[in-house]
Amino acid sequence: MSFKEAVRQVSVPAPAKVNLHLSVLGRRSDNFHEIISVLAKLDLLDIVTVKREGRKNSLRCRCLSTHALDEVKNLAEVAIEAWREYTGIQDGLKVVIDKKIPLEAGLGGGSSDAVSSLIALNLMMENPLSHSQLLELSEKVGSDCPSFLYSVTNIAEGRGEIVRPVSSTLLGRLKGKNILLFKPPIGFSTHSVYSDLASKSQYSDHFLVRKSLDLWESGKMTTKEFLHNDMEKIVFSKHPYIPELFKILQEKHNLTSLLSGSGSCCFCIGDENVDWTRVSSDIRESWGEESFVRLSSLV
Repeated sequence: MSFKEAVRQVSVPAPAKVNLHLSVLGRRSDNFHEIISVLAKLDLLDIVTVKREGRKNSLRCRCLSTHALDEVKNLAEVAIEAWREYTGIQDGLKVVIDKKIPLEAGLGGGSSDAVSSLIALNLMMENPLSHSQLLELSEKVGSDCPSFLYSVTNIAEGRGEIVRPVSSTLLGRLKGKNILLFKPPIGFSTHSVYSDLASKSQYSDHFLVRKSLDLWESGKMTTKEFLHNDMEKIVFSKHPYIPELFKILQEKHNLTSLLSGSGSCCFCIGDENVDWTRVSSDIRESWGEESFVRLSSLV
């Protein structure tokens, strides 16, 4: 396998996601958790640029505006190393990530960057890998990664590797919906939240989750009714200021809020009648001006 000689650099968008639904069904024999999750993509993007440069086997990664990541091995580098082992291509590479998705937020930024790196490399190849081969590679990198091979809202099961898009009818109802992201000025460790959940064995019932999913997909349950995250009971016990803010947003603006993934980012979905400026002001009043608050939309 080899690169196209004329292609020296490719840039690919890496979208953030929110979990409209996240049910954890139990711990598996491989120590991962069995989940059913609905991941919706946003217009909040990192931009991942892969360049061919340097000596054979070299790999450099730079994160613009988030230089702390320059000092650690991030998932994009893990993905590239897995791709090198799979393809045998050993050209020197540099990855530049223009980082807009906040860290430790439950928005999937690291997984999205990793998959976008794989997509960029694939666009540079003389004989590109198939979707199934990219899926195989992404599974090795992280549980969230396979879902980022789909640009639309999808359902992930197993440990996250079994992925399918939602119906076109459902996509039509979701696309373009306003979504306000808000995050306190701290991040949460996904591993820590899952460990706390496992220690308490607070898992969802598979039958009830499947029933809710079927009702939502068939249009018999609204997205607002379907919103759910098993991580909230763990996170809220340690961070009570989050449900307190949720209550304020419900009472003042009739908005239902949800934690995304393991957090710390939260979100609420609304229509064009919502005064997002007032909502944002109430969030900053509760959590401080340094909080991350951004109006986005579902794609």
